[in-house]
Amino acid sequence: MSKNGKIFSNWDGENFEKILFEYLDSGYLENIITFFEHEPEQLSLIPKMLADERMRLKIGAFTIIEEFREKNPEALKAIVPSLIALLSSPDKRIRGDVVYALEIIGDTSAKSALIDALSLEEDLHIREFIEDALKSLNKQ
Repeated sequence: MSKNGKIFSNWDGENFEKILFEYLDSGYLENIITFFEHEPEQLSLIPKMLADERMRLKIGAFTIIEEFREKNPEALKAIVPSLIALLSSPDKRIRGDVVYALEIIGDTSAKSALIDALSLEEDLHIREFIEDALKSLNKQ
């Protein structure tokens, strides 16, 4: 604990994120999944993984989401607001990845944000992804 009463974590900060992302980019997905199982609050890094340009990070993020959907779906709900914020990214690839992540998570609280995103989306492929996600969420 610091002098100001804050608890320090070994898992905070940009250096930690950099190391974790490099580790995932190097192919250590199983180890990273195990880490998240022990530190589910670190799922807050998933939106950053999806916004990263490295394909292994994106694939890793989707795999982690799929694992947690089965094992700890409540922990995933905490990242939904951060994912929703990325729906306004200028990069259509990020928007598409986020829509898919929200569909996998299956939290119906994302519906209104997806409807809003659909009304603003100009890319036809992303519009289709959003429509598919909404159909999936309506079945839940």
